[in-house]
Amino acid sequence: MALLELENIEFNYSDKPLYKGVSLKLNLGEHACLVGANGCGKTTLLSLIVGDQRPDEGKVSWAPHVTYAYLDQQLKVKQDMPVSEYLYGVYKDLFDKEEEMESLYMKAASGESDYEKLLNRAERIGDELNSKGFYSLQEKVGRLTDGLGFDKGDLAKPLHLLSSGQREKAYLAKMLLEEKDVLIMDEPTNFLDQTQVAWLSSYLKNYPKAFLVVSHDQAFLREIADVVFVLENQTVTRYKMDFDSYMLQHELDKEQYQKNYEAQQRYIKKEEVFIAKHIVRATSAKAAKSHRARLAHLDVMEAPGKEDGKVYFSFPFSCDVGEKPLKVEELEIGYSSPLLSPISFLLKKGEKIAILGQNGVGKTTFLKTILGLIPSLGGSFTWLEGIQVNYYSQDEKIDLSLTPFEFIHKAHPELDNTKIRSCLARVGVRKELAMRKMSELSGGEVTKARFALMTLKKSNFLVLDEPTNHLDQKAKDSLFDAISRFQGAVIIVSHEKDFYDGLVDYELRF
Repeated sequence: MALLELENIEFNYSDKPLYKGVSLKLNLGEHACLVGANGCGKTTLLSLIVGDQRPDEGKVSWAPHVTYAYLDQQLKVKQDMPVSEYLYGVYKDLFDKEEEMESLYMKAASGESDYEKLLNRAERIGDELNSKGFYSLQEKVGRLTDGLGFDKGDLAKPLHLLSSGQREKAYLAKMLLEEKDVLIMDEPTNFLDQTQVAWLSSYLKNYPKAFLVVSHDQAFLREIADVVFVLENQTVTRYKMDFDSYMLQHELDKEQYQKNYEAQQRYIKKEEVFIAKHIVRATSAKAAKSHRARLAHLDVMEAPGKEDGKVYFSFPFSCDVGEKPLKVEELEIGYSSPLLSPISFLLKKGEKIAILGQNGVGKTTFLKTILGLIPSLGGSFTWLEGIQVNYYSQDEKIDLSLTPFEFIHKAHPELDNTKIRSCLARVGVRKELAMRKMSELSGGEVTKARFALMTLKKSNFLVLDEPTNHLDQKAKDSLFDAISRFQGAVIIVSHEKDFYDGLVDYELRF
C-alpha cells in the first residue's frame, strides 16, 4: 500500500528545470533514504512532499488518514518552553484524560449520588490510559532523551537556552515520540555524535512504520535503509535494496546510462546531418521534415554527471614555524564552571588529530578557547609564534541574503570577478549558483561557498569543526584529499568515523 505517491512532478527553479517527470512511491513500513549530489533538489523535494511548496506540474498524494512529521516543521514552537514540557506535550491528550479520571474519583469519593457511574467512568479511562502506555511514559521519554544525549539539566532548560545542536535534537526527539505513520527527516545526524548516531540508527532500524531520510552519512544509511531513492539527471530512481547493494547496482546503472546517452547523442548528430543535407533538396525535403519532426519529439537524456561536476578543495600552506605548534597544559574550559577535567597534550609539526566525545561535552568550546574566542577557566595553551590558523566553525552565523559571489567579494574586495567565480567554481558553486542568494541554496552549496573562502587564506594550521555536515560524498572525498595534502597541523572535530578514519594520526576523546 502506497502511503505517499508523487506522479510526474516538474518544478522549475529560477526558470531552470529541477525535476523532469519525477515519480516516487513510499509504501507501508518502508525505511527509505533519498540521496543525490549537493544542489540536485533533495530538500526541495521534501518541501513539495509536505506541501510547503507546490509543483509546477504533477501531483503529490498522501493516502487518506496517513499522518506524517517533517523535522523542519518542529521549528515553529514557543522557544520559552522547557524541554521536558515540550516533549511531554506530545501526550497532552493522555494527561488531560488523567486529570478527568482523577476528577471523577474525587467526585465519587465526595459521596455524590451517582457514585457507581462515576467510578465506572474513571476505571474505563484508567484502562484506556494503561492500554496506551501512559504509566510508562517517563521510562519511554527517558530512554529517548538518554539516547540523544540529554541530561536532567537540559530537560529543565527552556528551548532558547539550548545550543543550536541540542535544540535540533529536541525537535528530533519530539518527532520520534509522536510516532507518526511517516517520518520525514533532512540530515538528522548533523548534530549528533557517534554514540547518538548509533542510537538513532538502532531506533530507526526497529521503527515499525515508514520513514524517508535525506542524509550524506553513508555509514548511517547502511544501517537504516531498505529502499534507496536516488535523485540525479532531474529524475528519481527507486532501488528496493539495502544501501550497499544499491551502491553496486547504481554503478552498473550509471555505466548503462552513459552508454545509452552516448548512443542517443550519436543518433541525434546523425539525424541533424541528414536534415541539414536534405532539407534544401526538393526531392528529399519531405523526408528531412519527417526526420526533424521525429527529432523534435525525442525525449533527450540529461548529460550524465551534469549535476555533480568536479569539486576541488585546497588549503594553501604558508610556512613552517617549528616542531611544536600547539602545547596545551592543564587547560580548563567552560563558561561558569569547567566542562571537563584539565586537558593536556602536545601537537607536533604536521600532525592531524581528531577530537571525539559526546555532544555537549565541550569539543567546540575547546576549539573556541584555544582560538581565543572565549576565555579559559584555568591552565594554559601556547601557539608557536608565526602560527596562522584557518578555522571552519560549525555554527558560524553568515548573512544568507548574500550570494556566494558577494560573500567572497565582501571578504576579498581586491579580487576581480573572474577570480571570484573561478574560486567558487573549483568547489562546485558554478554559474548561476554563484549569483543566487545563499538562503535559496542547499546546505551543501552554502558549505562549499564557505570552504571557497577558506581556500583563499594561507595558513599552517587547520581547525575544522564538523566540516562534513551537508556535504555529498564527492565533496567529502575532495575535502579528505585536501586535508591529507595539507602540510601543516590539523585539528578535526567530526562525528563521521568514515571520514576521519585513515586521515588523522591519533584521536583525543573528551
